[in-house]
Amino acid sequence: MAVLLAGTITAQLDSIALNYAASITEEDLRTHLTILASDDYQGRDTGKEGQKMAAAYLRQAFERMGIPPIPPHQAPDLVDGYFQPFELIEERIGGLDVVSHKDTLTFLNELFYFNEQLVEDLPVSALTYMGKVKDLTASTKVAAGAKAFLFSGAGLPADISAMVPLRLTMDWARKVEAQVVVVVMDDLSVLMREMKHAVGGARMRLAEQAKGEVKIKMQGTQLLLVDRDHVDALLAKGRFSKLQRAKAGKKVPAAFTVRSRPQQQRVVSENVLAFIEGTDRKEEVVVITAHYDHVGVEDGVVFNGADDDGSGTVALLEIAQAFAKAKAAGHGPRRSVLVMPVSGEEKGLLGSRHYSENPVFPLENTVADLNIDMIGRFDSVHATSAPYVYVIGSDRLSTELHAVNEEANRLYVGLDLDYTFNAPDDPNRFYYRSDHYNFVRKGVPSIFYFSGVHEDYHQPGDDVEKIRFDLLRQRTLLVFHTAWSLANREGRVTVDKP
Repeated sequence: MAVLLAGTITAQLDSIALNYAASITEEDLRTHLTILASDDYQGRDTGKEGQKMAAAYLRQAFERMGIPPIPPHQAPDLVDGYFQPFELIEERIGGLDVVSHKDTLTFLNELFYFNEQLVEDLPVSALTYMGKVKDLTASTKVAAGAKAFLFSGAGLPADISAMVPLRLTMDWARKVEAQVVVVVMDDLSVLMREMKHAVGGARMRLAEQAKGEVKIKMQGTQLLLVDRDHVDALLAKGRFSKLQRAKAGKKVPAAFTVRSRPQQQRVVSENVLAFIEGTDRKEEVVVITAHYDHVGVEDGVVFNGADDDGSGTVALLEIAQAFAKAKAAGHGPRRSVLVMPVSGEEKGLLGSRHYSENPVFPLENTVADLNIDMIGRFDSVHATSAPYVYVIGSDRLSTELHAVNEEANRLYVGLDLDYTFNAPDDPNRFYYRSDHYNFVRKGVPSIFYFSGVHEDYHQPGDDVEKIRFDLLRQRTLLVFHTAWSLANREGRVTVDKP
């Protein structure tokens, strides 16, 4: 066992740990993943049937391992001792219409936008015409006092490359505190087709975050792209074609209302908790997390998420089994171990956020979080390299946690530990993008294990057939041995960094 004394490491192989690590096999990982990442599980979308099926599968697996439910006196808010439910507000884009006395313009028909900033109806009686988007040189003086603007999209690309000049327009509009910006597009069809995937999915937030919110009229600047054939319906008089010779700053009478009809519903998702109680230090807890949700079904195509994050989910099952076997044989961990598949990660780290705000076990007693998110494949940087894993965050809060992980790797696994994404200036900001961060922000030392992004990230091709189960097993072993050391060492790792 790796033992840390006064900041130094003296290490010897732990035969007991090796014995139970042997229960982690490629065969078991493949069996679990073939089920969870199958079409039957419908992409495990948060709050949907496939996610519920996955939660039930995980619970049944924990029960078969002999891991008992957490007693009600320890966790009265759990359901059946395994599920921590949390309520979400699901919002879908498409809740804004533009209504005039002549016509109603609707999303994905005559009208397109990328997000919804209005939470109440907005009547518009005047527009300030600003010329062509691509020629934008307008100053804040021209816009003084105006709140609604009209631009021509003439000359813009008809496809997704139009996003660059549109973003620049929005930057200007925010500076002048515009409420609404209308851009008239010659052809919306290509842009709508290319961007539908990006804007069409549901957005979610924790219902508890909505409590006490004050309803306000505006949240920001609303951009509306309008088909050229329908823009005249917005004008009180005249035609848009005659405006294009006007100078920037011309006031145009308008007569329409941007109508807000928020598309919301409440859904419930669950974290799944498997608790292996410790012995002499059972009040302290080592948490191991991975998200078991994915992005669901789009246009009839199932996004199976075998790597993201089916790989981390099945790693948790194997780690839980190893600890359960050890406990059943009288070799249970000194500290308690909480193996927790969480949901809602794809919607904004929501399940782990709910746990961090409503912990079943006090966070001050939580020794560390080891988080696994995508460890089943390799990225282009490592296509021909030795077996590796990215390690993110290990030294951000605790020097000792970093040392424990490195020693576990040296003694038992031998992976190349790549710290590229741990750099504070990493432009990908992966440190902030997975469930460990909700523990980090509460001061809990954490490690994020990751094998990198590949061409099937959030694509239908993220299937079981592409998983490298040899690498998945090696990476799972590293997490297990690190968790074993954290759970059994004499002192808990200290937080020595802010």
